[in-house]
Amino acid sequence: MAIAGFVERLAGRDAWGALGREVARWRRAGHAPCLWWRDDDARRPCAALERLCALSATHGAPVALAVIPDVDLTELAAAIAPWPLVRAIQHGCDHVDRNQGGGFSAEFSPASPPEEIAAVIEAAWARLKSATNAAPIYAPPWNVVTDNVSTALVRTPLEAVSLYGAERNAAGGLPQINAHLDIMRWRPARFRGSAVILRRLSDLLRARRRSAAWDEPVGILTHHRNLDPDAWEFLAALLDWSTAEASQVRWRSADALLEGVRASAL
Repeated sequence: MAIAGFVERLAGRDAWGALGREVARWRRAGHAPCLWWRDDDARRPCAALERLCALSATHGAPVALAVIPDVDLTELAAAIAPWPLVRAIQHGCDHVDRNQGGGFSAEFSPASPPEEIAAVIEAAWARLKSATNAAPIYAPPWNVVTDNVSTALVRTPLEAVSLYGAERNAAGGLPQINAHLDIMRWRPARFRGSAVILRRLSDLLRARRRSAAWDEPVGILTHHRNLDPDAWEFLAALLDWSTAEASQVRWRSADALLEGVRASAL
């Protein structure tokens, strides 16, 4: 374990250096990378959520808190109200898998009529909006949007959808504001490793630089209830690095990203 930890720390230092060199290339081109932060699975206040909000405030980094609106959200709304950089978005309706045996998890069966799905999503949005100052972004559980859900979403007040891993694509549904880099592995949940995350972040920034996609943000994904000590330590280090004056990295809020979506629709 001691040797493995040493190797990881060494690889991490190399990866931080590579990331810094990539950001320097952006600066020489007259641009600064954009990041945004989505955190999933909020329902009720907890110590982990408080810690997340405090990290956001300390570093001035906005966070889009994906809230599951199937419970009384009064306590959650009160918990996040003092944190102006925390903005709720909709994380599905109840996070229940109704595609049992279908090969993937999804809140809605692919056979469900779009009009019925739209009614359920809009009712859940109304609960969330009445409790919080939520932004009209829909982050589906398991990051799955089947065709009928895509059709349903355009019938609701929601203005964008946030998936995971994919590049932005507005075809056939709402515009996308996606997350690209989950700091955790799953089954079981554990920290992905700093070297892996930083190399992936460098790769994503390099691809945007080479295609001149200067304003296309890289979405960082967290799940506050599942973060282990190594994940918390890395998250704090990433925020320290990215918000230092020398880095010139820009953190974008959900509202700013929505303004971009609205502007592109004009």
